[in-house]
Amino acid sequence: MARAPAANSVVTLTEITRSSIGSVLALDVAPEQRRLLATNAESIAEAHFEKGAWFRAVEADGAPVGFVMLFDSSLPGATMEADDRRDEVMLWRFMIDHHHQRRGYGRAALDLIVAHARTRPGIARIVSSYVPGEGGPRDFYLGYGFVETGEIDPDDDEVVIAYAL
Repeated sequence: MARAPAANSVVTLTEITRSSIGSVLALDVAPEQRRLLATNAESIAEAHFEKGAWFRAVEADGAPVGFVMLFDSSLPGATMEADDRRDEVMLWRFMIDHHHQRRGYGRAALDLIVAHARTRPGIARIVSSYVPGEGGPRDFYLGYGFVETGEIDPDDDEVVIAYAL
């Protein structure tokens, strides 16, 4: 493994390319967190079948440390289910590799995600969900400013959260 980026590294959201895909696919959460989200390979495969998917590598000083995928209903050809709203961007997938967690990269990446969402026409909030339980991201999201909406995603039994823009 290459030298880890410093905690004060510059964090960017970078397009995944042919040359970077292997590094992004190699990123993983801790074994006890694997039940909480899909792999990056599954996410990237799903993104290729959804025109509303917007996905990027999270990089710290140019080194991949995580992955993010949004569902943006304002993108041309985006499909929507009956309960989706046009004024939301959904934080569909978000992970930081277990070797890089607790270094501030997740928070810095969320700052960039929020900034990106604010550039989208008519978007008023970011919604997401999390699997409740040990090792989950609840405290991270709530500490950032997301709030629990009181809803439970009926497909996955996940707690729905929102961040007002």
